[in-house]
Amino acid sequence: MHNAKMPSLRQLRVCLVNPRFRPSYWTRDEVLPVLPGNKRNWTVTGSLPALAALAPDHCEVVLLDENVEDVDFERLAGFDIIGVTGMIVQRDRLFEILDGLRDLPVTVVVGGPYVSVSEAEFLDRCDVRFIGEAEETWPAFLTAFALGETVQTRYEQNAKTNMETVPTPRYDLLKPGSYMMASLQFSRGCPFLCEFCDIITIFGRRPRLKLPAQMIREFEAIVRAGFRICFLVDDNFIGNKVKAKELLRALVDWQQANGYPLVFSTEASINLADDEEMLDLMRLANFRQVFIGVESPRAASLVETRKVQNVRGDSMIDKLQRIRDSGLVIQAGFIVGFDSDDDAIFDEQFEFIQQIGIAQASVAILCPIPTTPLYDRLKMEGRLDLDDPDVSFHPKSMTREALKIGYDRLVRRLYEPDAYFRRLVDGYVGSPGFRKNRATVAALAGRKRSVINRMADVASAILMAARLFRALLARRRVLSLGSAYVRHWRRNRRLCGREAIPLASFVLLCAEHWHFHTIALTSRKIEIGTSRPETLRPITKNEELYTCLTAGDGA
Repeated sequence: MHNAKMPSLRQLRVCLVNPRFRPSYWTRDEVLPVLPGNKRNWTVTGSLPALAALAPDHCEVVLLDENVEDVDFERLAGFDIIGVTGMIVQRDRLFEILDGLRDLPVTVVVGGPYVSVSEAEFLDRCDVRFIGEAEETWPAFLTAFALGETVQTRYEQNAKTNMETVPTPRYDLLKPGSYMMASLQFSRGCPFLCEFCDIITIFGRRPRLKLPAQMIREFEAIVRAGFRICFLVDDNFIGNKVKAKELLRALVDWQQANGYPLVFSTEASINLADDEEMLDLMRLANFRQVFIGVESPRAASLVETRKVQNVRGDSMIDKLQRIRDSGLVIQAGFIVGFDSDDDAIFDEQFEFIQQIGIAQASVAILCPIPTTPLYDRLKMEGRLDLDDPDVSFHPKSMTREALKIGYDRLVRRLYEPDAYFRRLVDGYVGSPGFRKNRATVAALAGRKRSVINRMADVASAILMAARLFRALLARRRVLSLGSAYVRHWRRNRRLCGREAIPLASFVLLCAEHWHFHTIALTSRKIEIGTSRPETLRPITKNEELYTCLTAGDGA
């Protein structure tokens, strides 16, 4: 009796492609040329290393991030499988790449957020579609393909991924010198019910989390790859507070044992302000920034969109101040266009943002994303209208044109240099707790600077300032913006003295303002009656964070 011979696995060459992002608030395109080195992209799209880690041993995987290097279609012809991922904001370039692959002798597969919510658009554009999470379906497809078996044209997991089984991403396959920071996911899902958010429809309301030991291995992989900054891309880092604290305690021990090799940022709901222990642990773990979805200063708008966590307890201003006092820089997202918003909302948003002093404020027009309760409600009410790329619905309390014009004016007001730097400096001056706690973190991380290190910081600041000056000179903005930067640097020194924002940090903040200001100016064309270039359309936080990964990634 002879044993049946097991079929052999064919060695596969697989290329995973992340399309280029169009310029937006989040891409920091104007900042990258100012930084030392040759940075090409702000944040790693976590889908690439995560999917590479899921590939079986019979696969040779190459990562191609078009934000770092160009797509060479002749080179792609040498692969067996081309996997393309993409968010809504990458739609146009995603389709261009798929069109370019159409005649190549390769199998083209697509996964990620956009195909997951708009599958019909991809039926004739690829060979295989992956819907939702793909920790199980992606390796199963690769194995079936290598065995020569018939593969499906559509894959979708029957169950949510068990995050404790997810392998460590292959950060070693990236070009770390081309990025400002790595990205990593601790959990998926959010316990809240915000009407406009697609997270609960994709990942569910019950957060699923990795184990602390699992996360430590991933932090170590990030450090080995050469990264020093890590963005935890969870849609709500504190969705499960008990588990978040378990991770933070392990992270504090790891940071202390290894000399604080990583600086962290993340996203969290505003009720972070109500948990002093969580704030203390984040500070001790070397978290420096947190993104908060504030959305609106109007309680009616927050209640309407079910953002109830923002109206519970004391005021949002008090909550945000506590978060800042803990030593965290706050980035915040705001939305205009709710049913409760009328023409007065734009001034209210501006005054609120100026009052609380959030320098990096991201404002977006409400965006009904398919699969969300908002999308379904607007469709049922007959108010969904996709003909306008900027406002894909009919607002209730103002016209579409009034919403667009009000939005554009608001964004330009926020990023006029005096408005931006007043938020920045006044927020810094008005929070002695922030300055004290940041100094404590610096001491814990061993950042008491030697003379040589201080000289290196000054040299880095001078290099960045020179590059920023050249950028302003090329756009003829030296007098209008450069002079404002110098004026507010002097104000920072005058008000804060020895505790002033350091020169290198201030120059970087100027470069970030230059980027935000540039993006804001692209909106002027709506007001004068012409359409904006689609490649420069400001994007919503939901679009940006809508996981770029079939295997889940909030970056």
